[in-house]
Amino acid sequence: MTTADPLRQLSDLGENAVSDIRLVAHDYGVALKCDTGLVRAGRFGGPGASFGDRATQLAVANIVGIVEQYAENVLLAAGSSPGAIKAWPTKVQVWNDRFGVDVEKECPSFGPMWGFYDARNAIMHRRGELTHSQRKPQVYDRLKAAAVDRIGYDIVVNAEMVDRCAEVCVRCVQELDKTAP
Repeated sequence: MTTADPLRQLSDLGENAVSDIRLVAHDYGVALKCDTGLVRAGRFGGPGASFGDRATQLAVANIVGIVEQYAENVLLAAGSSPGAIKAWPTKVQVWNDRFGVDVEKECPSFGPMWGFYDARNAIMHRRGELTHSQRKPQVYDRLKAAAVDRIGYDIVVNAEMVDRCAEVCVRCVQELDKTAP
């Protein structure tokens, strides 16, 4: 019995993004099994800390970055100006303008992906602590949609989160890819 290859239903950009997400998730899993001395993240790191380790944080950040790069590449290929697509709110608006698609309504995984993107910003800018500009209800709602736990302003990152993030981001690329020409 032959099974259909899900990547064959994607554009070249979508196929590359999905392959890269799966590669990062796989490599993280291999590294996790091989390395028991992971560096704890944040001020509260140490034995028994629940905020996660830096390798786990960076795997999440890398996976979400692939979705952002995919979206930017699609929009640039459609003739968008690089300056017009610097942040997700503008990417969403330009996607709507270019393709007539309300991403937030038409792509169910977009909301959770945006929550992981908020986690990525906390990871990259504050080692897992929400930045001052992120400390607002809409960011908390997006984190909740992604099932990203937080303790105060610190996000909790663990191996299960990497798997969830990869699944959500693959679905997001697949959904976005169906809306682009």
